[in-house]
Amino acid sequence: MNQEKIGKFIAECRKEKGLTQEALAEKLNITKNAVSKWERGLSFPDVSLFKKICKELDISLEELINGEKDNSDKAKEKAMVSVLKEKNKVKKKAGLILAILSIIFIAIILGLVYYHFNLQINLVSGYDYLYEDAIKYMKKDDFANDKDAGENDFNVFYSYYGFGIEEKGDYKYAYMWIYSSSYFIEGSETLTLGSAKSLPCKATFKDDKLVNIEYPKDGTYYEPSIKKIFPKVIAEQILNFDKSKNINKLYKEIDDRKYKYYDYLNLDMSKLTIDDIAYDDMIFYIKIGDKSCVPVLLTVYKDNRYTLSTAYYTCKPWQTCTLALRYSKVEEGTYDYDVMQIIKHSVDANNLQFPMDNLPKYEIHSGTSWQFITDDDNKYLTEFLESINVDLNRCAEPEYKD
Repeated sequence: MNQEKIGKFIAECRKEKGLTQEALAEKLNITKNAVSKWERGLSFPDVSLFKKICKELDISLEELINGEKDNSDKAKEKAMVSVLKEKNKVKKKAGLILAILSIIFIAIILGLVYYHFNLQINLVSGYDYLYEDAIKYMKKDDFANDKDAGENDFNVFYSYYGFGIEEKGDYKYAYMWIYSSSYFIEGSETLTLGSAKSLPCKATFKDDKLVNIEYPKDGTYYEPSIKKIFPKVIAEQILNFDKSKNINKLYKEIDDRKYKYYDYLNLDMSKLTIDDIAYDDMIFYIKIGDKSCVPVLLTVYKDNRYTLSTAYYTCKPWQTCTLALRYSKVEEGTYDYDVMQIIKHSVDANNLQFPMDNLPKYEIHSGTSWQFITDDDNKYLTEFLESINVDLNRCAEPEYKD
């Protein structure tokens, strides 16, 4: 069907009937603009209007389709051919649209598959302690292999930014950016920087046990190795890591902990002796400060003896009573360690106050009621606890009173 020819034919027939475009539009219950577009060959009447147009213009359906006045058999045949051609054209157009939609659908499916295998990762929550486990491993490695490890009061400090922990079957992968610095005392009281590093790493755990740590290569190999080691979404975060903001924050954390640890260089605390803080033969007791349960209590004595309180008296759940905290079930042992190094590398807390939601890691109370605080950066405390095989993170067991 010739759209332009049919439009001119409609215009001629309308004028012969003495109708304006507006009048014809009103009879057909359409807009004047629609009639104008037909007559200019810009659009084609909807098939549902064919009968109404033929009635108002007093023409046959064949004449409308052919765009000319002719009711002969030949004209009817010509109209039929036009209709069939138009039908085939519509069918081809529908087929093309279907093909395009199919291609779009396949592209979407392929995109989702690509996303699933290249972008989406199964990040899990509740495993942040794996970051800390990785740091502990790296710290031990530094103590064992750092060229300055034999220097006086050598220590390593770590801070990190966690990008997420991915789980795949029995494996978990902790993606993180680490910042570390090592220091030691040179001469009598000169604090010296040993080494420092700032880079991303991937810690691999199997059944929650560390089995490997990977770092990217240097120089021109840096970016390719990042893309090889890390999933795409993590690699993009690492390559766009805001170093001026995030690394400065990590540096500040280390700086604060370094000054807290080496504070004894400028304080009279360094001159404290066992006799200054002990009462009779008890030097100090120590417990976890930021524990939600009642922690075990380690008490250290002068004669290289210690006790570990592992239970406490309490009321049964259904009883209404008030008891002051009193420990029971004491385990005893001996030690061979300079415990004053623990105190020397702690912080004097006698004039400090802490909110309940931000308690220090460890609380130390001396026999003479001197109070100290310290954390996992105190390597002397870590060494001491390992030497006597005591875990202060344990919870004491309740022992119910009758």
